[in-house]
Amino acid sequence: MGAFPPSTRTWGAALGVAVLLGLGCARPRALPSASPLEAGGVFEEVGVASWYGGDDGFAGRPTANGERFDPRELTCAHRTLPFDTRVEVKNLGSGETVILRVNDRGPYARGRVLDVSERAARALGMHAAGTARVRIRSVDARGNPAPVDPEVLRGNPYTIQVAALADPEGIRRLSQEVRDLGPVSLQEVPGRGVKRVRVGAFARLEDAQRAALVLARRLEGRGLDPFVTRVR
Repeated sequence: MGAFPPSTRTWGAALGVAVLLGLGCARPRALPSASPLEAGGVFEEVGVASWYGGDDGFAGRPTANGERFDPRELTCAHRTLPFDTRVEVKNLGSGETVILRVNDRGPYARGRVLDVSERAARALGMHAAGTARVRIRSVDARGNPAPVDPEVLRGNPYTIQVAALADPEGIRRLSQEVRDLGPVSLQEVPGRGVKRVRVGAFARLEDAQRAALVLARRLEGRGLDPFVTRVR
């Protein structure tokens, strides 16, 4: 995989100014600590998981890594973990644990950190409830805690998903509004008639998080929830 183009290495300086302008005198939300992915450490995260693959129409559709989604497989969607990363997911309410493989991007709902397959939801005891508070931890093929290989991250920078829209004019206007933070890309959602509007290509998670804060302030009150994900 090649090195990042110069543009992905210059967002940090530009965003330092953009954050000040975008946030004004308001107190910003605290940024998470340095990503374990970039530091070569074991990735851990706690948050709310949901599941997909029932009657929602996702079964058989392409996942973000190109596979066909099979609700019967032990897979999951995460916003930033590299594809094929194995994660141990523990339901903090019931104590049930399962090891999953990342093959998709998401979740796209506010306040959630993981989408798991229907089979995984049953294994975690969260199928009926629909959601559960979970702990995610990167593991190796034997299920032992293990760091994600930093080499896997190269060539796949962070980006910010601003919105998913169907209206062409709305897409055009939003794209113009956010393009000062980086190149805008549109990702078509198969079978949904909508396009995801994304902006920027950031080598560092911290730079992407700062840009997301700028966008959150700029778009406040419009029902949008910009979040950091990966280009692919």
